[in-house]
Amino acid sequence: MPGKFLGLALPLLVTILFMFALRPLARSVGLIDRPGGRKMHIGEIPVIGGLAMFAGFLIGSLFTYQTLPHFEYLLAALALLVLVGALDDRFDLPAPVRFIGQTCAAVLMVGGAGLTVLDLGRPFFGEVVELGWFSDLFTIAIVLTAINAFNMFDGSDGVAGAQGLIGLLFMGIACLVSGDMRAVPLITVMCGCLLGFLMFNWPSRRTSGVRAFMGDAGSTMLGFLLAWLAVELSQGADAVFTPVVALWVFALPIYDLFSSMVRRMVNGLSPFHGDSDHLHHVLRRFGLSSRKVAQAILSAATVTAAVGVGGYYFGASDGWLFTAWLICGVAYHMVFGSGLVFGRRAARREVADIAGLTGSYWSAGKQRRR
Repeated sequence: MPGKFLGLALPLLVTILFMFALRPLARSVGLIDRPGGRKMHIGEIPVIGGLAMFAGFLIGSLFTYQTLPHFEYLLAALALLVLVGALDDRFDLPAPVRFIGQTCAAVLMVGGAGLTVLDLGRPFFGEVVELGWFSDLFTIAIVLTAINAFNMFDGSDGVAGAQGLIGLLFMGIACLVSGDMRAVPLITVMCGCLLGFLMFNWPSRRTSGVRAFMGDAGSTMLGFLLAWLAVELSQGADAVFTPVVALWVFALPIYDLFSSMVRRMVNGLSPFHGDSDHLHHVLRRFGLSSRKVAQAILSAATVTAAVGVGGYYFGASDGWLFTAWLICGVAYHMVFGSGLVFGRRAARREVADIAGLTGSYWSAGKQRRR
């Protein structure tokens, strides 16, 4: 028990320490996020969460669990993603550079650690869907999808951190129920990092004075780590759950990613074209505050994860779980992604509100400088 407590407390404390330590350095090196465009926040916010969480993860892992499976490959991949993400936060790197960095991290996972998606379970009610020679490429694609899903999902305070924490907790619950504890140390350490970060990112009056973002360094690190755990726990004879369960655990970021891509292609745009129609944007248009948005997404993430993990352990087949997941995905797109419920007029109102908010901020800044 003391070791498990240390595995949670140490990364939490280290993350908090680095959040404070990096804060004064953020402005001098340019790790600052300013409002404008699709960014709805007010003021200049340090983008240091990813660096702080990586420090918490590194120190927490080394001092509490030094025998994590494939730790050297995991650490190398995370370090690469955090480096590329931090450079992107500062210099806005070209998309090909980000893609190469993310692909290299995925290759470290597949080629170095040997973690691959060998089969998809029984999502079509029949036999196990085995990937064979395609497994390595499929795994790399899955990892890239997870990384970018969390990167796109990180657009409002507390959202990505809360979704990541819920995913970790439910994968930990699945491990405890199955009696397979191999991933619990890693889950515990990352939970500590996220809890430490959320103390600076959860939308509340108490955090307004020390507010910070995780940035691309944090969102890509989080997406990769969750993909690593999902693959490790869903494959092999000692799998804790099937791949379909992972779809439920991370349903919201996946729905948001693919709904956004479909919407853009329908409108004749590139599927990677940025817009302000992600889930958090839609909820803000509906009138929810940033705190209510975080609470709503936290609640929805808890429900979807509970359906997946609970359904699996209460005997629901992969086929029915996958069918229900697809139905929910279509419903999600119809409500939040297609514009049938939240149309273009609302989108124009949001753009006007953001423009007015940004203009007020810069006008106030000019008056203060005078």
